[in-house]
Amino acid sequence: MKKTLFVLLFLSGAFLLSGQMLIIEGEGTQRKYDVRELEQIRFAELDSLSNAALGLHTVTGIRQVRLSEIDCLDLSDTSGLTLHHAGKTDRYRYADIDHAEFMPVVIPDRPAEARSGSEFMEDILGTDFNEREPQILEAILGGNIPDMLREFITLRSTFRDANGDTHTVEYDVMTDYLSIGSNTDYCRIPMGPQTAQQIADAFGCILTTPKLCDDIWRHATVRLTPIPYAPVGDNNSQVYKFVEHNEDINAAREAAGGSFRELIAGIKKDVVICNAIKTKPGYVAIYGWHYQNGSPIQPLYTGHVDHYVDYSHGIRLVNAVVRVDGEPMDAYEILKDPVLYKLLSNEDGAMRLPRYRY
Repeated sequence: MKKTLFVLLFLSGAFLLSGQMLIIEGEGTQRKYDVRELEQIRFAELDSLSNAALGLHTVTGIRQVRLSEIDCLDLSDTSGLTLHHAGKTDRYRYADIDHAEFMPVVIPDRPAEARSGSEFMEDILGTDFNEREPQILEAILGGNIPDMLREFITLRSTFRDANGDTHTVEYDVMTDYLSIGSNTDYCRIPMGPQTAQQIADAFGCILTTPKLCDDIWRHATVRLTPIPYAPVGDNNSQVYKFVEHNEDINAAREAAGGSFRELIAGIKKDVVICNAIKTKPGYVAIYGWHYQNGSPIQPLYTGHVDHYVDYSHGIRLVNAVVRVDGEPMDAYEILKDPVLYKLLSNEDGAMRLPRYRY
């Protein structure tokens, strides 16, 4: 993926204006750029697969602007920057920006009036699957998620293709599972595979595969022991159990010394994509929930109908743009390729349908 000068300079850290120069403070370094030149930078150099964004960490949370839509950066005002993009103009005061960075996936900004996680869960308390799924979809597509889910972490692993050839694979993954709410009040939210797939498609992502679930666990810096509940009737499918599990996970993370933005694993079974999506339509595939030794509680299982959801299910998204030996590729095309599919899947045979139908 090509990056413009603008993207590279904002990765450096603190920045300030001095006359007609933009001064970028890095770790023991200082670089200067002519403001008039920066104002003319356009963003047409990105790879056609890119879903990348400029992420501004502001006092009101992360704000993202798709790089391919940015027309002009105006730095003529010493108190703030102005972005012209997609027919709109947004202005940000430097005093309100902590830092800025390149981000691989664009997610809508969280509205100021969005419901907190506890408020949303109270709203859907007592609802059944068909009642709450549209509400979950609307909330997440509207950007009502905590910032930890916008800050995808790039993982690098070495995998072999179906011919046994070795490749370096880099993929960007959410640090945690899809949640609704703010940074200080959010709840991880189980959902059906069709809702999860719609969200993944809207954000330019894929759902995980069992192979990626294992790899994410290996990379995770916070690995928690699974917290299962004994089944009592249909209690485990009720919203109050979703909330209880979320609270127990956060308490366990705090006890383990983990932080809000770290890559976490061992807390949910993933709703995954696999060959059974094609061979068993109308069912959901789940996998994972790893013990401390790395083995999953849940081997790949496709016995639940697709409208079955319980507290243990989670949705973790992966950027659909995957870099193989440094070259960006579409993850769906990789999964369908008779040789390369092994880079993302541990099944026998490429996926003819690597997504849920909705």
